[in-house]
Amino acid sequence: FSKEEINKRYQYILNGKENIRVGVAVALINEAKDILLERRKDCGWWGVTGGKLDVGETIEQCAIREIQEECNIKLVDEDLNLLGVYSNPKEGRILQYPDNRVHLVDVVFFTHPNNFTNLKISDESLEIRFFRFNNLPKLIVPPALTPLADISKLFL
Repeated sequence: FSKEEINKRYQYILNGKENIRVGVAVALINEAKDILLERRKDCGWWGVTGGKLDVGETIEQCAIREIQEECNIKLVDEDLNLLGVYSNPKEGRILQYPDNRVHLVDVVFFTHPNNFTNLKISDESLEIRFFRFNNLPKLIVPPALTPLADISKLFL
């Protein structure tokens, strides 16, 4: 996507027609203190691994499921460290789909898995790659910017 297309999708102003969508992201940090990011298939921009909460799931169950689906990494509740809850519409958290408009509320965790040897890419991603916090890609989806800034303070 171009910057213009991203700005059409990730908006900053409410219009009263939004539904709330709760999502979970998990920042996976390796021993070198690099972060694993995914290049999303839906737009080609980078983001933190995660996804939306399914009905009946706890936040932790969602985090564990999403990381298993997207990266083939098995986590347990004790692996998850809460970074924060992100809901500010002014951070590009109003997501416009062709048939739906949602206000994204994301619960973001970080963790240090012991093993990345079984790392696999899901069909939702173009690629996954580790980045140094001081050398993140330029094309990052707007809702990931503030969580990445917050977590970089812990690892820089």
